[in-house]
Amino acid sequence: MHIVVASKPADRPGRGGAVGARTAARVAELGHEVRHVAAADYRGQLEQTRFAMTTADALVVVGGDGMVHLGVNIVGGTSKRLVIVPAGSGNDFAASLGIRSAEQALDGLEAALAADPERFDLVRIEHPEGVSLAAGVVSVGFDADVTVRSNRFTRVPSALRYRAAIVATLLRPRHRTFRMRFDGGEERSWRTLIVAIANNSTFGGGVPIAPSASLHDGRLTAVLADEVSYPRFLITLAKAMRGTHEADPRVHILDCESVDIASDDAVTVCGDGEIVGRLPVRCTAMPGALQVLRAP
Repeated sequence: MHIVVASKPADRPGRGGAVGARTAARVAELGHEVRHVAAADYRGQLEQTRFAMTTADALVVVGGDGMVHLGVNIVGGTSKRLVIVPAGSGNDFAASLGIRSAEQALDGLEAALAADPERFDLVRIEHPEGVSLAAGVVSVGFDADVTVRSNRFTRVPSALRYRAAIVATLLRPRHRTFRMRFDGGEERSWRTLIVAIANNSTFGGGVPIAPSASLHDGRLTAVLADEVSYPRFLITLAKAMRGTHEADPRVHILDCESVDIASDDAVTVCGDGEIVGRLPVRCTAMPGALQVLRAP
């Protein structure tokens, strides 16, 4: 097979670069034609990897959920296959597939490349700047604020980055009013801090935001909280960190195939921990749109 390996450069902080070089070498050892793409920035990585994939059969992404996000925006909805080697600060999508470490992925790489592809759902995000795909969770409001701040915390150890960003964002949380429409139904106005549209059950390095979400059901799980006082919000957030918030009457869990979200405020939209644009957006489930190779 002709395989592209995408990772961060070896001289960048974190393990992704070094693991990327090891992964490319391992693919070559297995007798496959390999091209290793390690651009200095996300846009360059996306463009160079997309070009390399025009003649390739499979894409191996090395890193966290951000690299998975890059991968699904290249191979999602196509016949190309994705292989994941988790080596980031947040590896939620890989963990949901039972891939817990880079070593596990590398040990099983030969079997993964020989396996039949498995199909998983994706989220299509239509926004004013274009269309993006996401594998895990699309977030706005508090969730996106945390993601934006987490990306700025480059000096915080990667394992603690997301939770440190939660603490910092809690100092000045912002309620926003959203206009939402589920499956083309009646528009509803919702003033809240938390809006997450989930395909995967966790985000942020294991935070179980949508414990009932499935990667196989062709549907999305919307998680919203009512407007509450600051002390009550802290309680709700603590429940969310433990995955017990679904029983809270102030938290609403809605299954849907599509959701439209708009606001009069300028609101950032994130997917898989990456900024994808601003509201308004339409999120739509894409059943079985991603083909993944993993060891049996």
